[in-house]
Amino acid sequence: MAQFLTFVRSLFRSPANVELRYQRYYVATNSIYVLAGLIHFAFIFFFSAVGALEMALFNLGSVIWFAFTIWINRKQYLFTSLYLCFSEVFLHALAATYFFGWGAGYQYYMMLFATGIFLLPPGKNFLKFGSIVLGCLLFASTYYYSMSYPPIYHWTPNFLALINVSNIIFSTLFHAGFAYYFTLAANIAEDSLERENKAQTAFFQNISHELRTPLTLIAGPSESALKRSEGLSPLEVKVIVNQARRLTRLVNQLLDLQKITSGRMELRKTYLQLGDFLIQVSENFTAYVKRKNIRFELSLCDEALFVDVDPEQIDKCIFNYLSNSIKFTGEGGTIRLELQRKENEAIVSVRDSGIGMEESQIRRLFSRFGISEASLTREQEGTGLGLALVKELVELHGGKVGVESEIGIGSHFYFTLPLAESKKQENLTNIQRYYPTRHEYIPEEVAHPYEFSEKTNTKKTIKLLVVEDNPDLRSYLGSILTRVGFHVLVAPDGLAGLEAVLSESPDLVITDLMMPNLSGLDLIREVRKKENLHSLPIILLTAKADETTRKEVHGEGADFYLPKPFLESELLSVIKNALRLKENEFYLKEELTRGIRIQKKLLPELEYDNTLLSTELKFLPSDGIAGDYYAVQSLGDGKTFLLLADVSGHGFAAGMISAMLHFVFQLPQTQKDNPAACLESFNSYLYGNTAGLFVTAVAVVLDSNQNKFTWSKAGHEDIYLGTKDGVSQMLGKGKPLAILPDWEGANNEVHYLPGDKLFIFSDGIFDVRAKDQTLFRDSGFIQWIKNEELWKKNSSLDTLLSMAKKHQNSEKFEDDVTLLSIEFLR
Repeated sequence: MAQFLTFVRSLFRSPANVELRYQRYYVATNSIYVLAGLIHFAFIFFFSAVGALEMALFNLGSVIWFAFTIWINRKQYLFTSLYLCFSEVFLHALAATYFFGWGAGYQYYMMLFATGIFLLPPGKNFLKFGSIVLGCLLFASTYYYSMSYPPIYHWTPNFLALINVSNIIFSTLFHAGFAYYFTLAANIAEDSLERENKAQTAFFQNISHELRTPLTLIAGPSESALKRSEGLSPLEVKVIVNQARRLTRLVNQLLDLQKITSGRMELRKTYLQLGDFLIQVSENFTAYVKRKNIRFELSLCDEALFVDVDPEQIDKCIFNYLSNSIKFTGEGGTIRLELQRKENEAIVSVRDSGIGMEESQIRRLFSRFGISEASLTREQEGTGLGLALVKELVELHGGKVGVESEIGIGSHFYFTLPLAESKKQENLTNIQRYYPTRHEYIPEEVAHPYEFSEKTNTKKTIKLLVVEDNPDLRSYLGSILTRVGFHVLVAPDGLAGLEAVLSESPDLVITDLMMPNLSGLDLIREVRKKENLHSLPIILLTAKADETTRKEVHGEGADFYLPKPFLESELLSVIKNALRLKENEFYLKEELTRGIRIQKKLLPELEYDNTLLSTELKFLPSDGIAGDYYAVQSLGDGKTFLLLADVSGHGFAAGMISAMLHFVFQLPQTQKDNPAACLESFNSYLYGNTAGLFVTAVAVVLDSNQNKFTWSKAGHEDIYLGTKDGVSQMLGKGKPLAILPDWEGANNEVHYLPGDKLFIFSDGIFDVRAKDQTLFRDSGFIQWIKNEELWKKNSSLDTLLSMAKKHQNSEKFEDDVTLLSIEFLR
């Protein structure tokens, strides 16, 4: 009873494994269908007649058919189970016709549902709505035919109601269950296929990465030697041999897995003493673990354990376990190779004090595609093929694999082998004969064939940073770049690379894409966040050569994209182009700096009588050189001239036109006491000389003697007058300047009182947008202009700017912003 209750409680828990969750749903729903069918059968058998018995037997047969369909479905014959489901429901509809005739209507629903299942395989939406709709239809139709069917023995109405209710419940549950179960089956298949596709895609991306990096280290030195017309140096030969071995090991793993999958893997078993075998295998790792300062321990059980295995294949299993532990165990760590006996099995274990793994990593660790991740951030290189191969080979020998791990503590990998019966010593075959001699274990991270010292080339003017997690490739890049005269810095991962960028200020960065701690793409994102690093050239090296990746990295800020394998000449050509672009950008910045200095000199000083007016000005050019132009000049006799102009666009072209505005402003014939005539003078000089750009402007003449101001505008933003009664918007007409040869505008007069404020702004403040594309004009500015405390106080423009920056969530404006506030003192 306790076990049954535990099982029932487990049905309502939601395990992370989706297959297990659907299996529990299947058990629960199928149990209800069978139970409802048996109850219905019992009621009709004991309380009804022969005709009802036939119907009950038919319903029970449907349950059996349904169970058979589920069994077929669980065997992964999905189309067969779909046909069975279709035929069962269709036959049920025909049976209903036999019992009740074509006029009952019930069979039409059933046939329609059967055809729907057949033509429209259920999906996730069907799960939500299909069972509900079907249940309602079946409830109505079943109620109809059950109430119209008279049993021979007329029991009391309570018994008849009981029979009818059981029939309704069973029929509704049973047929709605078809929709529910097959929807779950479809979801399982869909989810499983989607996961499998993602895993396979990531797997082949990793395979591509593992192939392209060694190919780069083989093709690069070879091409360089051909160009120099010299032979390969001993160091270059060493790196080529190491990378060739790496490629050979990868290809052999792929071939072994393919042989196992196709059933062509033949085990050449021999009888051997497993303890002695482990001693020989471990000797290949001894030298390296000493260099890496890893404590290596070998623990064998007291008794000799004999197994009947293929030594070469079991050697691959132990090799993969040990090399995997070495990758993830740092200096000063411990690796322990153990051999134990448990009943009739030998257990080979590798324990390490490495970084450990999370539960989500362990679950699919031995799957062929399970360890492949689409993430660009990887702790170590590798495809995960080794562990998948271990599982396949061990299972071929009748054993099992397993792993236990904890983050920060380490991992425990093991596999079991069935023990063989002991034989006499004289019958033992020499193990060495079957054990292939192999070179000392050399993992990818220990070979440093290319030597270069960062300290020896500090006098070089151009500083390059190489960010690459593969030590061979990192050393190779450093050597060829040092040879051609660059000062080279290196970083082993993206995080170290980011620190080097911030501390060393390199002239150019070369980075890999897939790296631990911080991927190349994340490194680029972090660099581009820094305003002073926007122009730093970045070259991305990657084995992911697809068009999608190319577009993505360019979109994130990579200047150049070089797929592996690449030749030395290709790399140097890309570096040359990147540095040339940076040099051109440097000259452009110099010109921009000169232009800014010139523009600052062109912008006139504010000239006005401070006893009559108080002014506040905010001038924020977006690109250094602004397209906005302003002027405040005293005309004498209590009059002051104001001008604010805005050139369409910004940058150099807009700055040149603003310089033309300054030139026209200084001309004596410009009628500054007449706003409309002044704007007309600007138009006559600008028309035909602005390369298609136009200018909006507003001109104002303040007359403190008459407490009024006269204004005219040319397509500019409206001006605002703040009084004790609130803020008034001064509406006016006038086309922008430099569009038509003749410009016509009108003057407008407005009276003011001491203490009033006049606001003139360029459109840069109004067009500020939030992330949801809301304009500041429609939200923050309205709030500011309607709040008397905000626009009346001193430094009111600072408040307005702060609100605009908060609205766009940025300190920098995309367009030029000019704000002018005039307070009338008398």
